[in-house]
Amino acid sequence: MTLDLFEIITKEEESSIYGTAPRHSSDIKARQETADSIISSCNDSIDDKIKRKTNYHDTYIQEILHIIDEKLSNAKIDADIEFEVSLKQHICGSAAREFQKMHEEFIQENDPYRRLQKNKNKFCASFKDVFYKRDQCQKKAEEFTNQCLKPAVEDFIYRSLGLNIIDEMLTGEEFSTRMSFQYSVLMDLISRNEFELYLYYICSYEDYLKSQISDRIKKHFSDGSILGEIEDRHLESSISNINGAIKKAVATDSLKTFDEEICKELGDKLVISQDALGAFLVLNNADQKQFAHWLTVSVKDMAEALRTDIQNRPFETKLSHLHVKPHVELFNRVIGCGQQCPFCAVPCDAGGKLHTEHFASLHRPQGLGEHRWEGTEQLMTDICSSLIVSGKTFCCSATKDEWHLYKNYKEIYPNWDIRPDISLEASDYWKYVMAKYNQEFAKTYMAKPADIPPAWNNITEQQAKESLKESFNIK
Repeated sequence: MTLDLFEIITKEEESSIYGTAPRHSSDIKARQETADSIISSCNDSIDDKIKRKTNYHDTYIQEILHIIDEKLSNAKIDADIEFEVSLKQHICGSAAREFQKMHEEFIQENDPYRRLQKNKNKFCASFKDVFYKRDQCQKKAEEFTNQCLKPAVEDFIYRSLGLNIIDEMLTGEEFSTRMSFQYSVLMDLISRNEFELYLYYICSYEDYLKSQISDRIKKHFSDGSILGEIEDRHLESSISNINGAIKKAVATDSLKTFDEEICKELGDKLVISQDALGAFLVLNNADQKQFAHWLTVSVKDMAEALRTDIQNRPFETKLSHLHVKPHVELFNRVIGCGQQCPFCAVPCDAGGKLHTEHFASLHRPQGLGEHRWEGTEQLMTDICSSLIVSGKTFCCSATKDEWHLYKNYKEIYPNWDIRPDISLEASDYWKYVMAKYNQEFAKTYMAKPADIPPAWNNITEQQAKESLKESFNIK
């Protein structure tokens, strides 16, 4: 699901997407990046709902609209009504087709006739057992274990595993606070020394963080030992609860009440499908005491088979089955409010969404965000934390295209607190990056290389790292 704004403008002219105001290519690119980011977030939400294999609900589209509204409110572009409507139409139209498919699959899967046909052979075999008065205990115990208990145990493991992965990741220093994570990401970037990664981080900040979090989760659990211990703990807990429920249910007077007692005992721990239970009880004349014996045996066999099966599953497969998505929850913890500096687009450092004033510890040269001098087309080296104590001016849509002094920026952006650069080394990290990759940024942004101050070329990688530590108060 993609929305190509360049193609739309070519075919339908700017007014169809952007209103009547003319747009520069950099403005169109910023809107394209914003649209791509919002589409990606909505796709994640849609995919998550489809994987649940439930029926469609009206709130699904409302949730998608909420995601779009929230993302647009935090976007660094001036989104007019035409842009917003076009984006919502595109995303909701694509989502509607996916949800329609999901709804049809759900109806088909839960069609009574189809379900009857699916269980026809089993019902026939059960009828023959009853007719010929055969002992059904062992067969029915295996059936109950495989159709009712095993899915419930797997569901319990995957319901718990997502939260366990999050808790395990939070024990590391890098996820202890939002600032710690930001520091670790920037330190990782400079250590890897790849221009493409810096470009990815600057131009697609949220997507880069998501990829980093996913990579770190995979790396942490790569050898399987930590995850295996957690899975085994949940499996043992489930089996213990099942065996306890079997012992309590033995005293019942029929197989139906036996199963009902087991479901009651496990109710707050394991969720047993009532559809599977209903199919199991049809034409079932097994003795409950004998059934309890074979059920205990069958549960033991199931535990060993399930342990091996789960441990051999690829990590990616396990992640796709989790009810709580660790990378999403961790991202929400470290992304903060999502607001970015109106000048250099560096993210706000304040945690959560409840603060009233935004700030950032480490501002960067505006050229890294594609800003260039009018006339020369050279990338800008100015840093907004220095500009706010200068006599220079800026002009943008927020100022209604009128020139405004940087030092009076709060008249335009009252919710931002841009702190002055009190030491020459405070922004050495981004000065180093700008100087090192000046040619690459200029080529990528189709601009002319910045006129780098001589002092910037003398900043070493070690000095940049020390500057980073100082900015984040790392001892």
